Amino acid sequence: MLFQRGLQTSARVSARTKFTRPKPKLPKRENVRPPTQSAHHDNTLQIRPPIPPSAANLHCPDDHPLWQFFAEKKFMRTPEELDLQSRPWSIPELRRKSFNDLHSLWYTCLKERNILARENHLLRNAVEGQQEFYEEVATKVRTTMWRIRHVLSERDWAFRNAQESFKSEKSAFLKQFEKEFLSLSLEEDEEAFEMLSRFQQSIFGINEFIDENVVDRRFVEGLKYVATLKVKKFACRDEELKRFLQDCPDCSIMDAGEAFVVFTAENNINDVKDACTAVKDLREKGNHVPKLEEVATVTQYIQRLADAQLHSSVP
Repeated sequence: MLFQRGLQTSARVSARTKFTRPKPKLPKRENVRPPTQSAHHDNTLQIRPPIPPSAANLHCPDDHPLWQFFAEKKFMRTPEELDLQSRPWSIPELRRKSFNDLHSLWYTCLKERNILARENHLLRNAVEGQQEFYEEVATKVRTTMWRIRHVLSERDWAFRNAQESFKSEKSAFLKQFEKEFLSLSLEEDEEAFEMLSRFQQSIFGINEFIDENVVDRRFVEGLKYVATLKVKKFACRDEELKRFLQDCPDCSIMDAGEAFVVFTAENNINDVKDACTAVKDLREKGNHVPKLEEVATVTQYIQRLADAQLHSSVP
């Protein structure tokens, strides 16, 4: 048994390498250079009492968005500071306001409701004060807001009904406008095209700034109608434009690509003639926009025109 124990111990000792043997301690040096720097905690660190958290320790910039939830940057208004004498806006009063006025009034009410909601939350959970004054004001604000929605709903239904009733009278109205537009003389061209600009905005939704339009079937229809009117306006003064118009089917521009070329031309006879010449070239080359691709194609044309105007304006 003793032999076995010694054999096992000898085996462990002989199995050690230079990496497993513990390193001997280094001898103590005599000439030790002092440190070039001393740690701050050796000299200057002092234990101070903790700083209790408070509002005085915090700084919030004056333009911080969360100030919108506070009335005049007050933690909470007193009941005396609330406007308890006012009343909600009536529906007849709101009907006389424009859309922009109603839009501004809605967000003013929304801001006041957010302030009151924060104050009511504090009264209910932290301060445990009386809420009836704050709830009274909040009820008046909510009443004004639902009345604003009621007035806007009335206008939306009136607009939809007007559109539906206009469909049956649209053809006669377009003919009447075309007659009045073409009857204006050369000296009244500026007035005529101002009238055309308002007409295309109200009937077809075509904005004067071409890149701000939303292209749909109504827009493409208006594009063709306005382009035809421009050619008819100057065809009575130029034989070349008159022949061009006669070559068109039903004396109208029916292709969306051709209509876009004429529509974007300036409102004078020379630019319209140049546009019609470009349309002739398109016809000779066989360029044609299919009916199903008109919206997508006109959208691409408008995007290219907007990009070209952007690059031309960059110095």
